[in-house]
Amino acid sequence: MSQTLDRALQILEYVGDKPRRIGEIAEFLGVHHSTALRFLHTLRKHGFVQELPGHSYRLGSAMFRLGFQSLEGIELRSLARPAMERLNLLTGETVHLGSLEDGTVLYIEKVEASHPIRMHSRIGAVARLHCTGVAKGIVAFLPLTERDRLLAGYDMVRRTEHTLVEREALEADFAASRERGYALDDEENEPGIHCVSAPVHSGEGVVIAALSISAPVIRVDRDTLLSYAPALIEAAHETSRQLGWRG
Repeated sequence: MSQTLDRALQILEYVGDKPRRIGEIAEFLGVHHSTALRFLHTLRKHGFVQELPGHSYRLGSAMFRLGFQSLEGIELRSLARPAMERLNLLTGETVHLGSLEDGTVLYIEKVEASHPIRMHSRIGAVARLHCTGVAKGIVAFLPLTERDRLLAGYDMVRRTEHTLVEREALEADFAASRERGYALDDEENEPGIHCVSAPVHSGEGVVIAALSISAPVIRVDRDTLLSYAPALIEAAHETSRQLGWRG
């Protein structure tokens, strides 16, 4: 299996230089024509190579998509970081950046609160779609068809007494979020912690991420949390504009 993977990766590097015919690829790998064709068939099936007229092959759309996603993820973190630090300085609270990746929202950046009580979230962790602020700040602003796809078969586990576990109630909450421009986690994921979040858009206008401010209710009451929303929305818009958004 490792040899098969190694040869597949060699093919990707080889055709990445310029389109190659099947005979060239077989000779490059030192394998029979039929063996090279078998590798190419699998790579083409998953979109990693594309067959051109004349039976030559080039890199496929999957390679460009993965490369774009990787670069966008790095760019998003670096672009959002200054705005996150300003929010942290303004509020003294924890600021998160979450990104939508293949149907999952991941924490990809975090600026810790300056206070002793801090969030237990970590970069790389999955944010629950129905009850975490940073995920709701993404999902609420997606088109209905996309929300349906994400939530189909999704287990809306009750995390606290405030968790919304019915789709109808969640959709009503999402509608309220879209109307005011930000989403809320009202102690829905963790008792004693509430969050406000706002969506980040790509240059194409697609919601790809969210910024959130999270704080303990014992230190920050609801009115104070909501007072952070304008600065949070502006930080999300600033990050979106740097990604090419013109909304």
